[in-house]
Amino acid sequence: MTRVRSGLLTIGAIVGSLCLLLALAGLVAGVKPLVFRSGSMGPEIPAGALGLSRPVAADDLAVGDVVSVVTSDGTRVTHRIVGIAGEGEVRVLTLQGDANAAPDVETYPVGETDRVFWSVPVAGYVVSWIGTPLGMCLMGGFVLAMLVVIFRRRPAGGKRRATGLAAAGAAAAVTVAATTGTAAAFTDTSAATGGALAAHTVASQAQPQCQNVDGVLILGNIARLTWTQVDSRYEYVWEVQTTGGAAVASGVVGNGTATGATVTLDIGTGLVGINANYTVIIRARLTATTSWVAATTTSTPIRRASILIIGAAMRCGWA
Repeated sequence: MTRVRSGLLTIGAIVGSLCLLLALAGLVAGVKPLVFRSGSMGPEIPAGALGLSRPVAADDLAVGDVVSVVTSDGTRVTHRIVGIAGEGEVRVLTLQGDANAAPDVETYPVGETDRVFWSVPVAGYVVSWIGTPLGMCLMGGFVLAMLVVIFRRRPAGGKRRATGLAAAGAAAAVTVAATTGTAAAFTDTSAATGGALAAHTVASQAQPQCQNVDGVLILGNIARLTWTQVDSRYEYVWEVQTTGGAAVASGVVGNGTATGATVTLDIGTGLVGINANYTVIIRARLTATTSWVAATTTSTPIRRASILIIGAAMRCGWA
């Protein structure tokens, strides 16, 4: 029994030390844990990997670095730099996943961003599971069980070591809570199943084609966006934004459209009331599980313009 207690104390001390070191690194050097939720950075960084990153100034970045950025709609994406534009403190990054055939549609202007400097496979699945309510409950139960074993026949100094073990559990909980998930922006389809773990990576649609569709005189003049349905299980969330990023209209299309068929989105003048330039942002998602979304979006410029003094029309492109 003494060996069991000693072994538990040793494991607790090791885990606690690692967690405390990681927490300290986060406070001092800005180190951030990242869980890779898709396989676009495989095989070097597979889905389920745990990575560590730290903030780096834009002028210290280089092509080939793996960085973690936040997209225009708030999604975290982690990809490799394939292009850097601009000078001074702000640089515009072009990123691409190692397993993707093409760069991301969106480019990312940054003054500082997180650069990944270390990763380990599978560990991200473990951290994600521990971070669930069930995982946290079981982890707490495990710590309590170890305390019971230790206090059942406490040797000299046992109180101090038991307290250290409890601190180790708390440190682990803090570390898990600080972990950030990253979508890794997979731009082609992939499915993976393993035991109780199942995942599907939602693929982004191709860049929509925009066509001016004329109505009768001043009525029914619209901008029509079309693209090919990627998967019959997908629907597409769209949003019309001003050039300043404010949303003025939104909706969902494509639900029930067969794979390979055409998805159509008509933008009419009734959706926006002011003549100006706008951008249509579209993101794919699973119909059945709407929290599963593509990591990237498409952006299409449109404008509202006057016709015959009293009329208006939606047109493709900006003025």
